[in-house]
Amino acid sequence: MTRSREPFDTALARAELDPSRPRPIETPWGTMALFDLGGEVVCVQAFCPHLLGPLFQGSVAGGAVTCPWHAWRFDLRSGERIDFPRTSSAKLARCRVRISPQGTIVLDPPSDGLAQGRG
Repeated sequence: MTRSREPFDTALARAELDPSRPRPIETPWGTMALFDLGGEVVCVQAFCPHLLGPLFQGSVAGGAVTCPWHAWRFDLRSGERIDFPRTSSAKLARCRVRISPQGTIVLDPPSDGLAQGRG
Protein backbone atom coordinates (compact mmCIF):
# COMPACT_ATOMS: atom_id res chain seq x y z
CA MET A 1 0.00 0.00 0.00
CA THR A 2 1.40 3.38 -1.02
CA ARG A 3 0.95 6.05 1.59
CA SER A 4 0.10 9.58 0.53
CA ARG A 5 2.90 12.14 0.52
CA GLU A 6 0.36 14.97 0.33
CA PRO A 7 -0.53 17.16 3.33
CA PHE A 8 -3.67 16.14 5.22
CA ASP A 9 -6.22 18.71 6.41
CA THR A 10 -7.78 17.38 9.61
CA ALA A 11 -10.74 19.79 9.33
CA LEU A 12 -10.21 20.49 13.05
CA ALA A 13 -9.64 23.96 14.42
CA ARG A 14 -6.97 24.39 17.07
CA ALA A 15 -9.69 25.52 19.50
CA GLU A 16 -11.32 22.08 19.19
CA LEU A 17 -8.37 20.42 20.95
CA ASP A 18 -8.53 19.81 24.68
CA PRO A 19 -5.11 20.36 26.32
CA SER A 20 -5.96 17.72 28.92
CA ARG A 21 -6.91 15.02 26.41
CA PRO A 22 -4.93 14.04 23.29
CA ARG A 23 -7.06 13.52 20.20
CA PRO A 24 -6.60 10.43 18.02
CA ILE A 25 -7.33 10.96 14.32
CA GLU A 26 -7.31 8.78 11.24
CA THR A 27 -4.90 9.99 8.57
CA PRO A 28 -3.66 8.60 5.25
CA TRP A 29 -0.64 7.31 7.24
CA GLY A 30 -2.57 5.52 9.97
CA THR A 31 -3.88 6.63 13.34
CA MET A 32 -2.04 9.63 14.72
CA ALA A 33 -2.70 11.71 17.85
CA LEU A 34 -2.81 15.47 18.30
CA PHE A 35 -1.46 16.88 21.56
CA ASP A 36 -1.92 20.49 22.68
CA LEU A 37 1.20 21.42 24.63
CA GLY A 38 0.19 24.79 26.00
CA GLY A 39 -0.75 26.25 22.63
CA GLU A 40 1.74 24.28 20.54
CA VAL A 41 0.09 21.44 18.64
CA VAL A 42 2.18 18.33 17.99
CA CYS A 43 1.24 15.16 16.15
CA VAL A 44 2.73 11.71 16.76
CA GLN A 45 1.70 8.15 16.06
CA ALA A 46 -1.18 7.13 18.31
CA PHE A 47 0.17 3.74 19.39
CA CYS A 48 3.36 2.90 21.25
CA PRO A 49 6.02 1.14 19.14
CA HIS A 50 6.61 -1.30 22.01
CA LEU A 51 3.35 -3.29 22.10
CA LEU A 52 0.97 -0.81 20.44
CA GLY A 53 -0.41 0.66 23.67
CA PRO A 54 -2.71 3.67 23.10
CA LEU A 55 -0.50 6.71 23.68
CA PHE A 56 -3.53 9.01 23.41
CA GLN A 57 -4.72 7.42 26.67
CA GLY A 58 -1.37 7.94 28.38
CA SER A 59 -0.41 10.68 30.81
CA VAL A 60 1.18 13.86 29.47
CA ALA A 61 3.57 16.02 31.49
CA GLY A 62 6.49 18.24 30.60
CA GLY A 63 6.08 17.71 26.86
CA ALA A 64 6.28 13.92 27.21
CA VAL A 65 3.73 11.11 27.02
CA THR A 66 3.84 7.93 29.11
CA CYS A 67 2.35 4.80 27.57
CA PRO A 68 -0.45 3.50 29.81
CA TRP A 69 0.52 -0.14 29.25
CA HIS A 70 4.22 -0.39 30.13
CA ALA A 71 5.24 3.16 31.09
CA TRP A 72 7.51 3.84 28.12
CA ARG A 73 8.03 7.63 27.90
CA PHE A 74 8.49 9.66 24.73
CA ASP A 75 9.32 13.29 24.09
CA LEU A 76 6.41 14.59 22.01
CA ARG A 77 8.51 17.13 20.10
CA SER A 78 11.37 14.85 19.06
CA GLY A 79 9.64 11.47 19.22
CA GLU A 80 12.62 10.07 21.15
CA ARG A 81 12.20 7.57 23.96
CA ILE A 82 13.33 9.34 27.13
CA ASP A 83 12.94 6.85 29.98
CA PHE A 84 15.69 4.44 28.87
CA PRO A 85 16.97 5.89 25.59
CA ARG A 86 20.06 3.69 25.33
CA THR A 87 18.14 0.44 25.64
CA SER A 88 15.82 0.95 22.68
CA SER A 89 15.86 2.53 19.26
CA ALA A 90 12.09 3.10 19.49
CA LYS A 91 11.02 6.48 18.18
CA LEU A 92 7.60 7.90 17.43
CA ALA A 93 6.67 8.95 13.93
CA ARG A 94 5.82 12.64 13.88
CA CYS A 95 4.00 14.95 11.48
CA ARG A 96 4.80 18.61 11.05
CA VAL A 97 1.71 20.63 12.08
CA ARG A 98 0.55 23.82 10.39
CA ILE A 99 -2.57 25.94 10.48
CA SER A 100 -4.32 26.50 7.14
CA PRO A 101 -5.59 29.92 6.01
CA GLN A 102 -9.05 28.63 6.99
CA GLY A 103 -7.81 27.95 10.53
CA THR A 104 -7.76 24.14 10.35
CA ILE A 105 -4.91 21.88 11.47
CA VAL A 106 -2.92 20.52 8.52
CA LEU A 107 -0.43 17.66 8.85
CA ASP A 108 2.53 16.98 6.61
CA PRO A 109 3.41 13.31 6.01
CA PRO A 110 5.51 11.69 8.74
CA SER A 111 9.17 12.31 7.99
CA ASP A 112 10.34 9.25 9.90
CA GLY A 113 7.80 6.63 8.84
CA LEU A 114 5.39 4.86 11.14
CA ALA A 115 6.94 2.66 13.78
CA GLN A 116 5.13 -0.62 14.29
CA GLY A 117 5.49 -3.47 16.70
CA ARG A 118 8.16 -3.90 19.34
CA GLY A 119 10.94 -1.39 19.97
